[in-house]
Amino acid sequence: MSATGRTPAAAPDAGRIADRYRLLQRIGSGGMAEVFRAHDELLGRDVALKVFRREFASADDLRRQKGEVRLLANLSHPALVTLFDTTSDDEGRGVLVLEFVDGTDAGARLKEGPLPAPAVAALAVDVARALAYIHGKGVVHRDIAPANILLPSATSSGVHAKLTDLGIARLIDDARITSTGFVIGTASYLSPEQAAGRPVGPPSDVYSLGLVLLECLTGARAFPGSGVEAAVARLSRDPDVPDTLDPEWRRVIRSMVAREPDHRPTAATVAEELAGLLARDATPATAGEGLERTLLLPSPAESPEAHEPTAATSVLPGTRPEPAAPRTTAATSRMPRPLRGVRRGIVGIVLASAALIVVVIGIALGAMIGGGQPAPDPVKSYPAVGGTLGDHLKQLEHDVSNSGP
Repeated sequence: MSATGRTPAAAPDAGRIADRYRLLQRIGSGGMAEVFRAHDELLGRDVALKVFRREFASADDLRRQKGEVRLLANLSHPALVTLFDTTSDDEGRGVLVLEFVDGTDAGARLKEGPLPAPAVAALAVDVARALAYIHGKGVVHRDIAPANILLPSATSSGVHAKLTDLGIARLIDDARITSTGFVIGTASYLSPEQAAGRPVGPPSDVYSLGLVLLECLTGARAFPGSGVEAAVARLSRDPDVPDTLDPEWRRVIRSMVAREPDHRPTAATVAEELAGLLARDATPATAGEGLERTLLLPSPAESPEAHEPTAATSVLPGTRPEPAAPRTTAATSRMPRPLRGVRRGIVGIVLASAALIVVVIGIALGAMIGGGQPAPDPVKSYPAVGGTLGDHLKQLEHDVSNSGP
């Protein structure tokens, strides 16, 4: 797990949990739990501690769910945040020990605006593959939302997104959740079956991921408003997938947000289709570290030297496209740059000289045809010019002065 884009606050009660995990800072807080960055002093690594509120999960609750804990801890996928262990704090609250991911999350990144399609495809392929993996193990996430899609600051492993908060519903007694009126899942991304209180399966995760991808592409939630408004809205209408989106994106997302679960593709099918879109749209600017910069660079307000993006460099706010290369012809591309500058200077001098010569000859002819009117003093008519051009003018002055009517 990682920070959510806000400046982390120091842990309020500095100390250790389970005489092993030294608290470093609070990195998140929600309705069910607080999340801290901590250092595992036994293994010498940083971890994320999810500390549940007493009403949701105590140490006894997690001990009773040890079978589920064992299942989740045995899940291993590059795009999943790994569950290392469970423990408790001094107050008896349940604690999950999770992999710490240094970076941000899609929810925080969306505050900067929509993401470019190749970046959306990259993170979506990772998340869809992770979902296909857990669905194959009989696990349903039930809370696919931007805040639960982490964007690592380094993508050297080839993974651009990691799915977190896996299996929380399996670790908490559903009866207690119902009695407190708490619903697993973020209201804006619930599937219709979740909103209606019906049983959920893998298609529910696919629907929620479809809403997340739609928001990543457009920058707007399909079902805004309060929790109740957002949940009820999807029971009466389908999300609007604008015609301005790429036709292939429209087709994939519309299939993912089909009202009936049986009409939605599997997560594995979604991953395959989005991998095709990623391969189609991939460019050097959206591959490797280019994609990392696209996802994680700060906003324009934090980057005073930001340039205006162009159509050829579709980037997120805050990214600076490379300056356009100067257009060259075959001749100029073969000519060394210093010589091209000298050549342009000589051409300019010759053209200027020719223009001045034409003007002076015109004045001289006018004087000769004027019949009896004195010719103007040539010395006073010419500007003082140095160099080669000045020598040409002096010679011209001499020739005009010596010519008679």
